[in-house]
Amino acid sequence: MSEVVVNKGIKLDTLKKRSDFLRVASTRKKWVTPAMVIQISDSLCDDGDIIQVGYTASKKVGNAVARSRAKRRLREVAKKVLIGCGSQKHAYVLIARQEILSCSFDQLIRDLKWAIKRLHGTSKDKKANI
Repeated sequence: MSEVVVNKGIKLDTLKKRSDFLRVASTRKKWVTPAMVIQISDSLCDDGDIIQVGYTASKKVGNAVARSRAKRRLREVAKKVLIGCGSQKHAYVLIARQEILSCSFDQLIRDLKWAIKRLHGTSKDKKANI
């Protein structure tokens, strides 16, 4: 089963299947920060109390130890931010970049909050960015 974290009645459900990651990537909605890339799509399931999130780190991040550390940092940032700012109507994929290993935890939280704010912006904001 998926890894589930319960907090404030909202659960973080971890994406496991490659097809789920590809579906999120196919929407082409993303925000890039120095430490991570955030991709977003409509939720893959109909359950209203679940925020779906996937984590990935490629070999560009570093060796296995560095990739594991990067994914641990992504999971903790997601727990802190997505419970409060995330939408149950969406699925998120967080992709680690090499900078995540040297970036402060507070900066990661600020980056993810800013990215989610921009990705969930109104249609007026979206038209201005196109």
